[in-house]
Amino acid sequence: MNEITGPNEALPPAIPLDEPSVPPPPGIAVPPPEAPAPRPIPFEDTEAIPGFWARVGAMFQMVFSNPLELFDRVPATEGFSAPWRFLLLLSIPVFVIVALLFFFLGMGIMLAALEQTAKDEGRAIAAVMPLIFGALLLLMPLFTFLGMLIGGMVSHFFLWMWGGLRPGIGMNQTVRAYGYASAFIQIGSLIPYVGFLIHIAGMVAIGMGLARMHKTDTWRGVCAALTPIFLLCCCAILGIVAAVAVPALLAARH
Repeated sequence: MNEITGPNEALPPAIPLDEPSVPPPPGIAVPPPEAPAPRPIPFEDTEAIPGFWARVGAMFQMVFSNPLELFDRVPATEGFSAPWRFLLLLSIPVFVIVALLFFFLGMGIMLAALEQTAKDEGRAIAAVMPLIFGALLLLMPLFTFLGMLIGGMVSHFFLWMWGGLRPGIGMNQTVRAYGYASAFIQIGSLIPYVGFLIHIAGMVAIGMGLARMHKTDTWRGVCAALTPIFLLCCCAILGIVAAVAVPALLAARH
């Protein structure tokens, strides 16, 4: 027989029914769900990748798999210290090559000075060369920082000239992105015969990444990245033409 609930017995708990979703009133736009904030780039993501060399390896893995992701994740943090340190790390081969060039050049000058020991000029040059060599090595970190800063500011300026800047991303993020990207470009530029082509391709990639970071047209970013190279080529051509034409004009007048 079925049990009948008495007047003093508690009723069983009611099962809640799903409330029907109420549509928003007409004319009121529902904001889309916010996308999760991107994580910092691997070199700065010490929480997810504690090891230093593991972070460096993750940078190479990201650049070779999806290079434009670098520009998506750069704005997650601030500051110039991290990109400068990464640029210094990948500049070690450049430092070594420059050091070897100056070493052999200095050795040649010193040998030439030893052959002319009677002349004071040879002795002075032999004494000054080690000082010049040491000063250049000490100043290379400063030159690296200035190159990152000036290169990023020039790219940001020409992106503004081409109408590609959008609110939300400032010059400091452009400089940061330029520092990380130029670190990889200078490594590729050391490859013989194809280094210049790699440099041009790297600048195109920087333009595409800046356009993606500033949310503008790709052609604007590429034009902004290649405009300084175009202007340098024009100045070099004008310099060569002037160097050839001016002596010819002076000779014709005489």
